[in-house]
Amino acid sequence: MSAWRRCVIALVLLTAACASGGGPVQPAQPYDFAPWGQDDYQYRLGAGDALRLGFVVETDLNADVVLGPDGQGAFPTIGPVPVGGMTVRDASQRLTEAYAQVLRNPQVQITVTTYGASQIYVGGEVKTPGVVQIRGEMNTAQAILAAGGFAETAGTGKVIVLRRAVDGRLAAKTVDARALINADQHQDFLLHPGDLIFVPRSRIAEVNLFVRQYLNGVLPFNFGFSYDLNRFR
Repeated sequence: MSAWRRCVIALVLLTAACASGGGPVQPAQPYDFAPWGQDDYQYRLGAGDALRLGFVVETDLNADVVLGPDGQGAFPTIGPVPVGGMTVRDASQRLTEAYAQVLRNPQVQITVTTYGASQIYVGGEVKTPGVVQIRGEMNTAQAILAAGGFAETAGTGKVIVLRRAVDGRLAAKTVDARALINADQHQDFLLHPGDLIFVPRSRIAEVNLFVRQYLNGVLPFNFGFSYDLNRFR
C-alpha cells in the first residue's frame, strides 16, 4: 500500500471522527497517530537539489553538484553516487566513505545551495486540489492559496495536516486556516515535503448536499418550506 493511500485512509478516519455527531455510532478503532512535532524534522535530499561539495584538504575537488531525477549526483573523481532520500549529514558520511576508496582520510562536507522542487498535496474543498510544488519554505496558508484558495463549500476552521513522523507513523494537526490566512500567520508553521493538507466540507455544505441528494432527489413532491441554513454554520 502506497504512502499516499495510507495517508488518505487515516484522513478519512480522522475526518469521520471530527464530523461524527447525532445518533449512536459503532465504536471504531482509533488510528494511532504519532505526536505532532516540528523539532525532529530533517530535510532529505531530492532531485534538483544543488549541493556544494567541500573538502578540508583536497580543495581542488570542491564542486557544485546537482542531483538528477534518480537522486544521484556526478561527483568529481568517484562519479555517480546515490544520495537522494538521505539527510545532509548521512549524505556527507556516504560521500566520505566513497572518497575513502581513492583518497587518504578525506573530510567531506556538503551543503544545499538551492532546493529542488518538493511536493505536498492539498485536497478537499479547495479550488484546484492536487499536488503543489514547493521550493524552499511554504506554510499552510500559502499552500492553500497555491491550490486556488478555499472553495465556497470549505470548512475552514478545522483543516487537517498529515505528515509522516520519524517512526513511520502519521502525525495529524488541525488548524484554523481562515484565521491563518486573514490575520494570524505568525501561528502558522512550515510544511515538510510529503505533507498532505485536507480541507473538509463546511457543515452548511453538508446540509445543502443532503437536501439536494435526498430530499429533492428522492421525495416526489416539493415540501414548500424554507429555513435559514446559515444557523448550521
